[in-house]
Amino acid sequence: MQDYSSKLLKQRLQRVHVIVGVCASIFMYISVFFGIFAILLPYIQTWEKPSRHFEVANIKNINYSDMIDPIISNDDFPKNNIIITLPGYHNDPALKISHEFVKPIVFNPNTKEQIEDEEDISELAWFLNSMHYGRPLQTFGYILFGLVAVSVMFLIIGGLIQVTIIKYKNKGKNQQSKFSKWHRKIFTWLFAPFIIVTLTGAMMNIGYSGSSLMTYITSKGETSNIGVLLAPILQPEKNQVERKNDNVKMLAINELIKKAQKINPNINFEKIVLINWKDSSARVELSGYNPKLPFLNGVFNKPTVILSGIDGKLIQNIKVLDKHWSVLFTDSMYFLHLLFGVDIFIRLLIAIIMAICAISIGFAVMLFLEKKAKKFENNTIFYHWYGKFCLASMIGVIPSTALIFLLQWLLPFDLENRLIIQKGLFFITWISTFTYAFYELNSYKSAKNFLYLASMLFLLTPLVHFISSGYWPSDLINKNMHIILSVDISIFLIAIFLFILAIKLPKNRDEAKKFFNVKIYTKEQNEI
Repeated sequence: MQDYSSKLLKQRLQRVHVIVGVCASIFMYISVFFGIFAILLPYIQTWEKPSRHFEVANIKNINYSDMIDPIISNDDFPKNNIIITLPGYHNDPALKISHEFVKPIVFNPNTKEQIEDEEDISELAWFLNSMHYGRPLQTFGYILFGLVAVSVMFLIIGGLIQVTIIKYKNKGKNQQSKFSKWHRKIFTWLFAPFIIVTLTGAMMNIGYSGSSLMTYITSKGETSNIGVLLAPILQPEKNQVERKNDNVKMLAINELIKKAQKINPNINFEKIVLINWKDSSARVELSGYNPKLPFLNGVFNKPTVILSGIDGKLIQNIKVLDKHWSVLFTDSMYFLHLLFGVDIFIRLLIAIIMAICAISIGFAVMLFLEKKAKKFENNTIFYHWYGKFCLASMIGVIPSTALIFLLQWLLPFDLENRLIIQKGLFFITWISTFTYAFYELNSYKSAKNFLYLASMLFLLTPLVHFISSGYWPSDLINKNMHIILSVDISIFLIAIFLFILAIKLPKNRDEAKKFFNVKIYTKEQNEI
């Protein structure tokens, strides 16, 4: 009786795992796929804009007065709470002067010339990032992808239980065994970082989007917006500094930065707020990120040095650990998902881990399809319709993404409705892959064609970028624009990888048998 109960438990665990996995796998894969680009967002958003094609300047060597004074002396520009975003913030080489009620004014700090910001006509990086968490579908998308993240945690925990209590065979010789083996092994090795990413993702999607009812109850009916309750803790209002209404000479911002770096040398300064500038009550708030205390700052918790604008005298030194524990906890949750402040090597490592997890999701889908495959008398194999849907969703999204990269530099930046055209062509291409996937009976051929198309589009992208921007690799090297060149090289390597993968991919099921070194599936040969 005990053996029967144990066997029944194992069967139920497997069935629940399969049902939840099948329902969530496509959305899970899409989230991970676009999440890889979201990890590299700071570099893509610099690459995508022609106005950012210049060298990053050293913030201590910039003459800020030549750029700031003409702007703030304008009668139409606000005189208080002027925000200066320093070069290097999120790898943006530009210097921004902005205000809550004024459109940002952007400068090239090397030449001190005002440049045109393409923020309204170029948002490739942000579009890819928004696809990662379902933003195009608004609230429904947030909740849907949040529920998918929750289901992933359920799948990972359930999968670990199965691996622990079920003695799986790793020497099976059919395709099911191979797919099952690698799906289990990959997530057994990488479940820790994957569950951290999905947990924090669920918190951000469902934690805020689905918190209206709890917020309404907590506030006793005053509000259903959780931000109203969190703002006083995460970002408390600052005390207003009364103006003296006089005109006093200010200390150069370069000198203020140097003084702030001496006071707290652990901060990488990113933003400056000028309060009552050119008044005897002037204050300068220099905030940034402390890389020596990762996880605890970078989002809401910004270590800040507040100085007098007249002589640079220290008014307040706000350190990372000075904030309330709830702020530190919130920042740690956001840090684990958004990777604020980490360098390119950590980002690449996480991106590679996520790519391997995406492959593991693919193995799980292929395992399900192999179990549903039907063999006819003429030795042809028919896969479940779900296979065609997965093929277009998981492989068809690759050429669609490659196209949007190519269109970034192929479409003129002064083209009317440029963003709508670019995004529209992305979705049209993706929908077209669904049509072709169902039209072409041979799924192996469909997958190969999708990969060939994606490799060609990615291969053309760097070339079109060089021609359109006027910057060739030698120019990018000579002018120290290594971030932009690195993106081009990465796109080229992706193109080569996809092309090789398309060549190696089997043309049909018979070749697949040789490729995977397995026997053709029959029910008698089924091994877990």
